Amino acid sequence: MEPDVSIETSSMIRIAVLPIGDVPSTLLRDYHSMLLRHCTIPLSTISSFYTEHQKSPFAHQPWETGSLRFKFVLGGAPPSPWEDFQPHRKILGVIGICHCPSSPDLDLVIDQFNAAWRGYSSVLVKRCFAFSPGDSQLEDTKKRENLVLFPPSDRSAQELHLQTMMQDISASLLMEFEKWVLQAESAGTILKTPLDSQATLSSEEVYV
Repeated sequence: MEPDVSIETSSMIRIAVLPIGDVPSTLLRDYHSMLLRHCTIPLSTISSFYTEHQKSPFAHQPWETGSLRFKFVLGGAPPSPWEDFQPHRKILGVIGICHCPSSPDLDLVIDQFNAAWRGYSSVLVKRCFAFSPGDSQLEDTKKRENLVLFPPSDRSAQELHLQTMMQDISASLLMEFEKWVLQAESAGTILKTPLDSQATLSSEEVYV
């Protein structure tokens, strides 16, 4: 077994944490450490963000006792050839980290963020967290998709804001998982590994 893979890590959703623009290394590590405090999000805390657009395929969702677990991969990770067979290897979310005093142009920040997350074909949810915006950035009323400003505040307020954003991300991922299952049920899904050859695949395809 690979050194970083276990039954526990295989249950985690991988989120790439990427610096956007110029982020001082000490601050990047600090923001990453804040995220690490939210590796487990109880389902009971995300109901206000969750919307059932269609009948959920998860008939017995453990809303009171269940949770979503995350692995925050600082700097991201290259794609694995085993991703389709072992979905836990996929990067399913991207969180961009921006330090506004170092990157005052929010339009440029979003352009850089969009270029970064598009490098991950499996991404379902993406957010760019912009910390310490100045007055001019806070007063900018232009809407920028997936950009979340974290106004200057004390540590506890920042933690609470980050917790709320992770609950929102969790709900968004859960709804995307429901779409996955519904699409697989209607279309059928072929599971294959990198070890399968085209010559043998036709006799070894597994449908779920």
